[in-house]
Amino acid sequence: MKRFSLLLASLLLTCTAALAQVSITGTVVSASDNEPVIGASVTVVGTKTGTATDLDGRFTITVPNANSQLNISYIGMTPVTVKAENGMTVELFSNSQDLDEVVVVAYGTAKKSALTGAVSQVTSQQIEARPVTSVTSALEGTTTGLVVNSTYGQPGNDASIRIRGFASINGSNEPLYVIDGVPYGGNISDLNSADIESITVLKDATSAALYGNRAGNGVVLINTKKGRNDNVRINASVMMGTYNRGIPEYDRMDARQWMNAMMQSYTREHYVAGNSGTNADGTPKTMSWDQAIANANAGIITDYLHYNIFNQPDDALFDGIYLKNNAQIKSGLADDLDWFKAAIRSGFRQEYNMSGDGGNQKANYYFSTGYMKEDGYTKESGFERITGRARVNLEPKSWFKTGMTIAGSHQLTSYHSDSEGSYKNAFGYCRNIAPIYPIHLHDMNSINGEYTLDEQGNKIYDSGDTYNRTQYSGRHYLWETELDMDKTYRNTLDGHGYLTFVLPYGFDITLNGDLNVRNTENRSYNNAIIGDGQGNNARTKRIIYRYKNYTFQQLLNWKQTYMDRHAFEVLLGHENYYYKYNYLYGYKANETLAGHVDMINFSDIQNLYDYENNDRKESYFGRIVYVLDDKYSFEGSFRRDGSSRFHPDHRWGNFYSVGANWILSREEFIRQYDWINNL
Repeated sequence: MKRFSLLLASLLLTCTAALAQVSITGTVVSASDNEPVIGASVTVVGTKTGTATDLDGRFTITVPNANSQLNISYIGMTPVTVKAENGMTVELFSNSQDLDEVVVVAYGTAKKSALTGAVSQVTSQQIEARPVTSVTSALEGTTTGLVVNSTYGQPGNDASIRIRGFASINGSNEPLYVIDGVPYGGNISDLNSADIESITVLKDATSAALYGNRAGNGVVLINTKKGRNDNVRINASVMMGTYNRGIPEYDRMDARQWMNAMMQSYTREHYVAGNSGTNADGTPKTMSWDQAIANANAGIITDYLHYNIFNQPDDALFDGIYLKNNAQIKSGLADDLDWFKAAIRSGFRQEYNMSGDGGNQKANYYFSTGYMKEDGYTKESGFERITGRARVNLEPKSWFKTGMTIAGSHQLTSYHSDSEGSYKNAFGYCRNIAPIYPIHLHDMNSINGEYTLDEQGNKIYDSGDTYNRTQYSGRHYLWETELDMDKTYRNTLDGHGYLTFVLPYGFDITLNGDLNVRNTENRSYNNAIIGDGQGNNARTKRIIYRYKNYTFQQLLNWKQTYMDRHAFEVLLGHENYYYKYNYLYGYKANETLAGHVDMINFSDIQNLYDYENNDRKESYFGRIVYVLDDKYSFEGSFRRDGSSRFHPDHRWGNFYSVGANWILSREEFIRQYDWINNL
């Protein structure tokens, strides 16, 4: 049962595009009792292909060739790498060092055994196993108490994270993100997941209180990769794949079913109207059901639908209230009625990364660059990102350490509308438009309903105006999507540096500085031919956001152990935070040259304004940790925050926490039970 309780934490979903050649089956068992290991992760070394063992510890996986190797791992057990053999049995040994693993916590690190709060960590191996655009999407399914929602569908969109529920009704419920020890103000999509070493989630007040008021929704600590003190390594990876909707489209009526339903509805309208009210002489109106059918049959095309896609005359389509069997869709129209097929595509994702690292006892370095492009499954939606990162750490003296990191990214996002009532929402438009209305303009009066072509012989989209389309007249999702534009350009630059001085008697002082600048520009254009911009002879909009924030920290640490039993750790710190935000909005109409989106091409200013926000925070904080015999841990923390957003008389707030931890599995009276390894 102890392994089954960890099943959800160990499941790993992977998506790969590979040429399968060999199918391998096997079983994973525990070396201590030969019991099956449920939910163990099984991955093919050098690929992204992976699976998990079932309730009997069995797995099936495809490998590129007979010489492939498998990496098998499970929480609390030592991972192994073995040659892939059909029918293999793999033994996993318990990892007694798990409690001594060091994890990242607020303003430092700590052993798992000394944690007094709820903390979960995701490693780089788990992150790399998932081809995700946003780092936060890699947390899905890996941590208890964490809800990750990445179902928005817009390429490049950050996943929404909720740590132990919702903390606010009207305010933000997003957690605080901290990268390499410094609060982060940018978008998580600015980061390349290949640069991440680990992600730690602080889920309760005890673990997050040291970050003050900004930690009300929890804290996500992200540690980036650094160089290792050994040989130089160059790594390169290429990932490609396709994706589609997770839930298939609803079943919809075809043209015949829809016409039958409309005829029944239209006949009932005639019948109700013919039997409601009175005549001029005061007698009640009466109409038979047969007369209602006759009236509906005579007018359903000419007075109501205006489009007849069938090979029968307008007034001879129906036998009673049902379409005649010999009424067939005209050959020229049959292949032009599926709006979903024209609007939706298979998404395609490609990612290329290269990194290098190396070092020695005095210095190490890490650098990387990456390119990622993701085409969404609605046409014209997509996301492109170029990232670069360089990090160097120096230790010229035993008492002095320093280092710096510089990272940048460029992003381009092409949007599709997600507004439920928008005519440019692909799902709303294609799902609701009647299946008798074609995508392109046709000669509805011809025998076969041939396409109407322009002077160059190209098909013409049908706006609905030519034949007075009853539904969505003057609107056309595909046409508007091709002519309009909605793109966001984003550039970011982040610099981080630190100095650490190691002092006698277990003291050290660290100075951290971080500067982050971001520039985002949204450019949108609505054409003059069809859609929202038609009444303004086209219109264009610019929204420019400029962000700058810096953080400066001064940290004093003291660590000391007495008599090999009493371990003390004290942290005192001071932090300055500055945030500046500039916003500019411009909106013009009436274009001079069709299709040119720059504002100089428009003559009428509809709206133009800007503003600036400045925000400063100052904080003092401290933490005391005491550990006795690696079994009993006590922790207390305190933080005092001041914010410029409040009146000077109410500017400061206090945040504190206390916590304790008792590892019973290290007591003598528990060690006699070998089936308890961590309690």
